[in-house]
Amino acid sequence: RKHAPALKMLHWKKVPPMKCVAPTLWHEVKGKSSLLTFELEEKELEALLCEDPKAEKKKKKTARKQQRPSKFVSLLDMKRAQNIGIALAQFRCSHDEICRAILEMDMDVLDLDKLLSLKSMLPSADEEKTLQAYLKQNKGESAKLGPAEQFLLKLASLPFPQDWIGAMLFREEFQLRKEELGGKLRQAIECAVSVRSCVALREVFLLGLTIGNFINEGHMLGGAVGFTFQSSSLLGGNKLSNRRGTLLHYMMHVLRSKREGAEEELVELKHRIDDTMKISFEFLVTEVREVSTACAGAQTTVSNLGKMEEKMEEEEERRHVRNFMQKMGEFLSTAAEEVTGMGDDLARMQQEHAQVAAYFVEDSGKFNAGQFFADLQTFLGELLSCGEELKNDSKLIAVPPDHSIFSKDADTVASSHEEERQEETSGEGEDKSLPPPLPPALPPLPSPDGSFPLPPPPALAPPPGLAPPPPPPAAKEKKTSKKPAKSLQEIAEERMKKIAARKAAEEGKAVQGEGDV
Repeated sequence: RKHAPALKMLHWKKVPPMKCVAPTLWHEVKGKSSLLTFELEEKELEALLCEDPKAEKKKKKTARKQQRPSKFVSLLDMKRAQNIGIALAQFRCSHDEICRAILEMDMDVLDLDKLLSLKSMLPSADEEKTLQAYLKQNKGESAKLGPAEQFLLKLASLPFPQDWIGAMLFREEFQLRKEELGGKLRQAIECAVSVRSCVALREVFLLGLTIGNFINEGHMLGGAVGFTFQSSSLLGGNKLSNRRGTLLHYMMHVLRSKREGAEEELVELKHRIDDTMKISFEFLVTEVREVSTACAGAQTTVSNLGKMEEKMEEEEERRHVRNFMQKMGEFLSTAAEEVTGMGDDLARMQQEHAQVAAYFVEDSGKFNAGQFFADLQTFLGELLSCGEELKNDSKLIAVPPDHSIFSKDADTVASSHEEERQEETSGEGEDKSLPPPLPPALPPLPSPDGSFPLPPPPALAPPPGLAPPPPPPAAKEKKTSKKPAKSLQEIAEERMKKIAARKAAEEGKAVQGEGDV
């Protein structure tokens, strides 16, 4: 195709000819007369797939631009240099003006965000070595360096740049950090004090202990003088015999009936714990330590600059150092006292947490305050939720007939009630005045001598020709109160007691007769 227009290339990957053998697709395609033959319309394809001349020229122009060598010497990583360039764009002033604002602590030019950017731009030890090696090799000439490299050289020329900018940053963010940490520490302390002083919470655990000892009476778990805080989660899982409510429902019912305002105290405590759980106690410890370390670092910087001032030759540098020492000294005189106060508040919070652990008889070495308050938050949430459910459904604590709501046979009792309800619905046409059927008769018990009594003789039929005797008159039914039918086990126990009493009486008579002889 001579003098044909350039077409858009199809950048496929060719299969080597030695691989196009049987049984591949390309072996089947090659030389098969049975397949279709395609005659290409070359002019049509050239018109459809030709390259855009303007785009081609633009592409070549862009390629030439990219091939042009940079007029700056780049010593930093490309991404690092790009980040420094982006950070410098927010200052909108020259490198010298930025350094002047740092030396004079001019906060009209530098705010908190810009100080954070400057801290991230400070050269590392390796970067500083690379820059100094370049200057030494090029006799101090830095004009050919890129903008990022030139600015790092400016920062490195400042006295103690890392400590200087760090001290300025500490001064600017100290007020915000002090207010935030102080408020959170006070909130954590008040929450711990509220847990120990809440009368309603104390009554809840006392009520749980009373009910638990009633349920466990006669068992090795009974007679407890207290229970672990982790055991409080079992109260919500212990179902009542009516299979509807739990011990927490019953406890809320008793608490409401005994004292007004107890539920409101629990609600207030729950809200206080909810607010405190937004705080991380580990975060408070870390933050207070960081503030204390930063304050000590700023004091060290002021001391080092004071020693360095004596060795400075230029008056301009000495003036900047004296200005820095004066402003930071005034600030640190009050900041140090406030940092000490934050440390005292942190120690008070940890002391209150230790008292909470002792209050609930927890191991102080394994006590996790965050986990404890989270569990207490869950427990109070379930308890108050049961109180709301009781307002809408009082049958949650309804006592089953002839049974205690704390019966251990909750499943048996509930199933018997279910059977009674089914019988009432299914047998509406039956005579309900009939007495309940008697339990099946037990086999005869042996007599004291060990022999079994003979069964009664069968009734004799009347002789032929005679009418059977009239039935005896029916005895008048006495109105007695209905008693529940005894179970088979109760009947057997009564009979065994009678036999034992009879044997004891006969043995007593035999002993008395031997004494008379």
